[in-house]
Amino acid sequence: MTTTPSHWLLGLGLAICPWLAGAAPAGEVLVKPITFPAAFHDRAEASGALEPLDRVLEASAVEPIGDGRLVLIAHDKKVPLRVIETATGRPVGAPLVSPRFPEETPKSSKWEAMAKDSDGTFYVVGSHSGKTDDERSQHAKLFRFRLAEAGAPTIDDGSVASWRLDAALIQSLRSLGLSQTAVDQRKIEGLAIRETVSEAAGKPRRELVIGLRQPDDLVRAFAADLSANPAEAVELSLAPLFAFEPGTREGVRSQLTSLEYLPAWKGFLVVTTTEDELNAFHGNTLWFVADDRIAEAKGAPVQAEKLWVFEAAMKAEGLCILPTAAADSSTVRLLIVYDNDAHATHIPSRFQVVELTRTSRSAF
Repeated sequence: MTTTPSHWLLGLGLAICPWLAGAAPAGEVLVKPITFPAAFHDRAEASGALEPLDRVLEASAVEPIGDGRLVLIAHDKKVPLRVIETATGRPVGAPLVSPRFPEETPKSSKWEAMAKDSDGTFYVVGSHSGKTDDERSQHAKLFRFRLAEAGAPTIDDGSVASWRLDAALIQSLRSLGLSQTAVDQRKIEGLAIRETVSEAAGKPRRELVIGLRQPDDLVRAFAADLSANPAEAVELSLAPLFAFEPGTREGVRSQLTSLEYLPAWKGFLVVTTTEDELNAFHGNTLWFVADDRIAEAKGAPVQAEKLWVFEAAMKAEGLCILPTAAADSSTVRLLIVYDNDAHATHIPSRFQVVELTRTSRSAF
């Protein structure tokens, strides 16, 4: 049988998996890339059999819709959210927006992270960053919403709610003794929902966890309690959750770009990336931070587990857990999206499916 170039590439990718998995600690977690990083398509402009690449989308966050055949993608530079086929990278329908979302302006949203809870509710947050107070104010957005249950994916406008985080974030950073310069650098790039049962009260607890790209002296995460379903537009209270030292790659500081809670493993997956002043990338790292280590640290920096170092020439910015029918919780599938700053680098955003398997000897 003749092997086509695409099949040969897939075979090569699977063949080099053992080498890639070697980046994970031996005997703990095996990392298996299922697909190569592939570009998103712009089907709206397609002509004939060849579909052009989407060279505009800057994929900064991702979460699965339903069974995971579709995913919701946030665009760093635009308010509407994209619905994308997981298998092909093709857009489905028109981008999603709500009258409750910010109006489209050059500085209107800067979506940098999304999360999803067990009820199927989505959360999307702006970076809260900027060079001026006005920019930071425009990016200080946090919305919760659901998708309509029938028909093609659309936002249920009646479900949309918003909260505030900025004042609490400033207060939390100052309480850690950081300088005003560091506080002004604040930039959210990670968002996760952690759902547990409170041992003290014996009741379900739902936390919104944000991860900061900057200040980058440490990777830092803060948590807000959503268990009581806070009222519309209130300022959430934040408390430090964990921090760790991510180090550097090729002399460039590693910075958090995505955060996801993995209930089956009782801990957080964290992605850090490296981007220098010339907009060049120097590699990404996938980490695991266990709940037990967070509790044991009692506010001190934790020892994060380095699982995988990958893709030296791209910038991983979004991470989600794909639903599977498998009952074995030791294996999970992730979708990673790469925001390669296409407006500056002309490298399109890409996406990749990766499988993690925790071995029986895992220290988690």
